Amino acid sequence: MSHSNFNFYDAFDFDDDTSMFAFEVATAVVAEKKSNNQGRRTEYRGSILGHNIVNRNRKEGELRLYNDYFSENPKFTESQFRRRFRMSRRLFLRIANAVEAHSSYFK
Repeated sequence: MSHSNFNFYDAFDFDDDTSMFAFEVATAVVAEKKSNNQGRRTEYRGSILGHNIVNRNRKEGELRLYNDYFSENPKFTESQFRRRFRMSRRLFLRIANAVEAHSSYFK
């Protein structure tokens, strides 16, 4: 059977007009949905056009986090660190060092 002579409806066995009508409606809905989405992306990756970009000052936040918890004279105590991160600073640093040793990405 060649593709040019293939009739899509012949591939299905319809017993009555109702099931044939239901099939035609379903294919029409699918075709309309495809034509409505043509030229538009259904999945977004990255920034969405038209949305405002908010500067989060990530570098400043990283520096503040380091100064508050990891500097020689941290702003917060060990118990405050434990309450926020649910682990001791010592355990956190062991995990961070192990991850850094395992992957060059984190160095």
